[in-house]
Amino acid sequence: MQQTIILAVVFFIISTFFSMVGMGGGILYVPILLFAGFTFQQAPAISLILIIATSISALSTFWSNRKIDWKLAVVIDPPTDIMAFVGGYFSSLVPEPVLRSILVVVLMVAATLMLMNKVKKEPHTPQKEHWWLWHRHFNDVNYTVNLPLVLTATALIGLLSGMIGITGGIIKLPIMVLLCGVPMDVAIATSTVMVAVTALFGLAGHAMNTSLLDWHTGIILGIAAVAGGLLGSKISVSIKKSKLKKWFGILVWIIAIRMLIQLLK
Repeated sequence: MQQTIILAVVFFIISTFFSMVGMGGGILYVPILLFAGFTFQQAPAISLILIIATSISALSTFWSNRKIDWKLAVVIDPPTDIMAFVGGYFSSLVPEPVLRSILVVVLMVAATLMLMNKVKKEPHTPQKEHWWLWHRHFNDVNYTVNLPLVLTATALIGLLSGMIGITGGIIKLPIMVLLCGVPMDVAIATSTVMVAVTALFGLAGHAMNTSLLDWHTGIILGIAAVAGGLLGSKISVSIKKSKLKKWFGILVWIIAIRMLIQLLK
């Protein structure tokens, strides 16, 4: 019980910070649960419960501030959700060392993207007309989505997300901002919607394929995640996100290196 209380406090802090930048927090939930002694059959599913709680609680604030591009979410998120279910369902067939290795690689890639990611300040320049380019106008801002590129990337993210208990928001954000030119505040709010749905599909895949899902721990820690999501989304309206993302990038790199050392041992 003492360990659960400590984890609840830790996950409250994590969900607060990650909801500020439109992410579910799974990139840290899974490593921390593994450090706490949970197995790789338990940690991803608990992480997905926490991600759902964090994202849904943060969603109300972003919705009321009209920051969510619902059409963008509806178009680019389904491949992620479908593949998250597939990844969650078949995760038990993949050896644990392989899952741990995948998680380390994802952590390193995500941390690097967070450190490199910069918000575009120059006006958006429309690209040439092609059938695969979707031009969006939202909140007085124009941006262009390369559908084949983005849908392929989100599908791969979904597969990994379901397998290792993250939602890919930490990679979707750079995709939306750097590849599509979506404004940071819109990308964060829209990512929150996609993160919640992806986590739900991933959790369904786990639930259908295992009886080891620890609902009791997940619900207790989920309450802490809800509180953090509500607080973080309110702070997100005014905070400078670029500096926050850099600090997160450094933290994720440290965790990735620690997990790599454990894996090599």
